Amino acid sequence: MATLRAFMYHDVRDIHDTDFPRRYEAKSFLSKAQFEYQVNLLSEKYQIISSLDIFSIDLQEDKNDYAVLTFDDGLLDHYYVYNFLRKKKLSGTFLIPRIPILENKTMNTHKIQFILAAVNEEKLTQEILSNFTNSKEIWELYSQTKWKNNWWSPEQIFTTNFLRRHNKDFDNYAYTNYLFNKYVTNNEGAFSQKFYLSENQIQEMSDNGMVIGGHGDISENLLLVKDKESDIKNSHDFIKKFSSKFVFSYPNGGYDDNTKSIMRKYGCILSYTINHSTITDLDTVDYLEFPRYDAPQKISTSK
Repeated sequence: MATLRAFMYHDVRDIHDTDFPRRYEAKSFLSKAQFEYQVNLLSEKYQIISSLDIFSIDLQEDKNDYAVLTFDDGLLDHYYVYNFLRKKKLSGTFLIPRIPILENKTMNTHKIQFILAAVNEEKLTQEILSNFTNSKEIWELYSQTKWKNNWWSPEQIFTTNFLRRHNKDFDNYAYTNYLFNKYVTNNEGAFSQKFYLSENQIQEMSDNGMVIGGHGDISENLLLVKDKESDIKNSHDFIKKFSSKFVFSYPNGGYDDNTKSIMRKYGCILSYTINHSTITDLDTVDYLEFPRYDAPQKISTSK
């Protein structure tokens, strides 16, 4: 009996190749050497297959264990990843948001990360709280996390939660843009062009055996998006340029039964979550709730 594990990656970049080194200290990000080490390690232990290959394997009969490599967010880093995988004759699944590619806009999640990398987090927290008379209540509400193995500071947790979720009587998106312009760059278009893949690069990746999938309009949690169906349809229509099969990953892991129903409507054959699980029987798996591990935290990055 064989097993199947899917692994999730985000940024793969050397620390000297950025003006914001603090951002790349996060445990979910890898240097190129760390990434190559992990892929070589996985290649020794697993037969690496694409997302589309999943439908043709038989875990009950096969003897090889399988792994799928997935890459979220449509990052320019992934062009290097693609070239590395291609040299090793391996496939990857690249799950790409539409708007950063087509409109040169930066995902809200990335804006928050770069803001935190550009300014002292304690100073930033005080700046945010200065907007409220009930600052203690706001702090208590947004400085908590559900993650048991959290390594962030309370200020990082607060800033991220607040800028992602606080919208009652306060435009958190406009405020995030204000902070991004103030501390990171006032030229979002140029920043995005250097941070995300281009359409031509995505097409090249698709032409050379990589699976191209969706990651929403701008990678916002679908449970918080006002028009969920429009977001999914836009993603589907964008991915049709590069693939006849619609694969997806839920931004920030957000989905529910209604989300899955819409995914079926637009022909999604597989959608990745952030739930951790090793698959031993594909007959018991809901392909619209496909589990995967965070590779940088699951796999060793050095000997």
